[in-house]
Amino acid sequence: MRVTTNTKLIKRRSRFGTYASLGGIAILGLGMFASFQPKYVWVSLVALVAGFVLAQYGNYNLRRYGRSPRPDQIVEESLKGFDDRYHLYAWSLPVPYALLTPQGLYSFTTRDQAGQISVNGAQWKSKFSLGRALLAFSQEGMGNPTQEAQANAAKLTEWIRSKLPESTVTAQPAIIFIDPRAELQVTDPVVPVLDTKGVKKWLRGGGKGENIKAAEFRALEALFDETAEKVNPAG
Repeated sequence: MRVTTNTKLIKRRSRFGTYASLGGIAILGLGMFASFQPKYVWVSLVALVAGFVLAQYGNYNLRRYGRSPRPDQIVEESLKGFDDRYHLYAWSLPVPYALLTPQGLYSFTTRDQAGQISVNGAQWKSKFSLGRALLAFSQEGMGNPTQEAQANAAKLTEWIRSKLPESTVTAQPAIIFIDPRAELQVTDPVVPVLDTKGVKKWLRGGGKGENIKAAEFRALEALFDETAEKVNPAG
């Protein structure tokens, strides 16, 4: 399998996460110091709130772009074993993850939550835990993965139509939970819901679509490669 990753974006946001985290900690220190001065109580309160939010936002970026393995690397690992006709694009196209294959085009939407998570149709529930509450600002929210996945797939399809009006390929959405501690309970999902161990099996089975014609496959790959090169030029 081939992989194209927007390393420039990843490095940039990883650095931002580091600076934001350190800045947040510094502001928290200032707030703590100000708390010992009665006339600066308001400074302390503002600093504590601003520092906490900035530090957590920095941690969020580090969790997505600065850790090892990163989410894109986890997705890549889950797809190992496919041949070079399969091409994963991470942070290189209008959607975070796109997989171009001879049997179809896929848009992956990831979630990084652990614990008990259930979906019935398009309705999501996750079991509350103290650990999740403490990490609420540094982790992405659960939100509605179904709606996000559908929106990402539609966005990718519309973008392709704007560039290749003759294309008939429609991106298929899928949701991947990348944390191995996620305990999924899935009932009649509107969009396929997978863990990393089930991605390849799904692509070879229920997710297998109609084959893309060779000429259209080449046109799509050329478009994707050209776009990826613009956002992450070599050298």
